[in-house]
Amino acid sequence: MKIVLLWLGAIAIAAALLVAVNYQSRDPDSALYARLSADLAVRPISKWIAPEWNGAWNSQGLFREHPVGILLPSAIAIRLGFAPGQAAYAINMLYQAAALLLIVAVARFVMREADARALAWVLQLLPVAFVYRIRGNQEHPLLVCFLALIYASHRARSNPIWIALMVAAFCWLALIKGAFAMFALIAAALWIAIVPPDKDGASWRAWLGLAVAGVAAIVLFAIYEAAYVRVTGESFLAFYRNTRLGESMDLSDPRIVPHTLRNIVWYFVRLTWFAAPWSLVALAVWATVIAAARHGFDAFERPGARAAMWGHVTTMMFIVVLSPANVRAERFIFPMYFVAGALGFAAASRRWPSIERVAMRTAGWWWLPAVTWLVLFLASVGSRIMR
Repeated sequence: MKIVLLWLGAIAIAAALLVAVNYQSRDPDSALYARLSADLAVRPISKWIAPEWNGAWNSQGLFREHPVGILLPSAIAIRLGFAPGQAAYAINMLYQAAALLLIVAVARFVMREADARALAWVLQLLPVAFVYRIRGNQEHPLLVCFLALIYASHRARSNPIWIALMVAAFCWLALIKGAFAMFALIAAALWIAIVPPDKDGASWRAWLGLAVAGVAAIVLFAIYEAAYVRVTGESFLAFYRNTRLGESMDLSDPRIVPHTLRNIVWYFVRLTWFAAPWSLVALAVWATVIAAARHGFDAFERPGARAAMWGHVTTMMFIVVLSPANVRAERFIFPMYFVAGALGFAAASRRWPSIERVAMRTAGWWWLPAVTWLVLFLASVGSRIMR
């Protein structure tokens, strides 16, 4: 509880500072979602399912690029009295804190306790964390739902009550990212298939949870579509399917193979940089995983080794599926930067005593992650003000 209170205090300080300096993001997506949330907040709640561009990005009409999930928490915060221009950034800070707490929770399944705890501050020093420090977009909500689904899938093997969290995480992610939520569902399926359960666990419960989550998301979007049509007289899914999905890739294009190979290299370069320096260790672990795989699946006996295999297989799944697309973006593989960073750090801690000593020494510093986050936040805002 004291950790949660400290995080809430740090976020409250940061949010107050954002309002005091009237912070505006230079990231186009963040600025867009902040503006759409503010517009949504002044409309009747019955109309919230159908946000409009209202001149943003020189566009008019209905905003149907994504479902409305990313905008709802910010709109609620504004209705409760928070500053309209900064609500999206404040909500994103809550997602960041939740993501760091969930990273530790998931890591405890497969890592030493000290290494798992250290991740809450170590991963804040990744290059990707600096780039996405103050945002109002979808990346941190995606990461939270991704981690929550993995965590709940593992726990559901021992207690089916965790299926409720599996359903909630996947449905909320679907409301934020639409069809892209399937990547998280596949990642959870890979976790169940690769990472061993606890001694009293049974994987069939987790498989059942994934099935229930998938059905729940289908029902949710049937309700969403019916409500959208009732409010607007137009179909959300027809536009989303034809525009967002239908134009995403053309597998019949004769240039698809070189295009895909270029994108694979592009994504690996981004992965290596944004998760540096631990990504370099993770790549070395990858070579070990491939070598061990030649001796059969039984070569991966320890949970940590299975987790490394899961991380590499899941990363390949993200990159291979996304690389043929017409559009590429570093944010598309956002969860994998933190997976690579976590696996690389854990491997480095086992390999080098100096890193292990740092992890062991800071394991009891329960205040370190929140304080690190606040210091880095203040540095980010300060550098922006002084420009």
